[in-house]
Amino acid sequence: MEKQMEKIKRYSRVIHIMLSIAFYVLIAILIMEILAWIFSSTRFPTEIVSINGTDVEAPVLFRIGKTRIIMPIIWRSGFDLSDIPKINVHFSTVGFGDILGAIFALIAIRFAQIVFKRLRVNGSPFREEVVKPTRRLAIFLLLMGGVSGIIPFIAAGIVGVFCLIFDYGRMLQNESDTTL
Repeated sequence: MEKQMEKIKRYSRVIHIMLSIAFYVLIAILIMEILAWIFSSTRFPTEIVSINGTDVEAPVLFRIGKTRIIMPIIWRSGFDLSDIPKINVHFSTVGFGDILGAIFALIAIRFAQIVFKRLRVNGSPFREEVVKPTRRLAIFLLLMGGVSGIIPFIAAGIVGVFCLIFDYGRMLQNESDTTL
């Protein structure tokens, strides 16, 4: 039994580290999405810039002497670089829904981090300290599914079933402890 708890602690530690990495990467993505949204909704003065012999109108962020700092031309929605030689890229502007989705994902990851942190400390999923945050994660994923789509609903169902299993195991563990 002790060996199994150590295995749960070890795997929970690895998953907690992976969730922490995902959390910080998602924060960086969220910052880039917010900046892209701000830049795409802000009107900058434009100038004609030559890229690979093709003249393109690009926004000027600022000037330092004769040097001008331009915003990359991929910021505009629907801009197509396929007519420029050796480049074939399609980009679109980040919308508010993308930012909202990233915020929801950050919150969901945070709830999952709490679950795995407590699993790492306790080693057993059949404790109230693990059941409560798992239930909160399931409820949040259910709410997120109402905004984001079907995938969070499916995840909420899976996490909800695990929550019921953990709660049932907790009740059996308490019953076993009181009869001994």
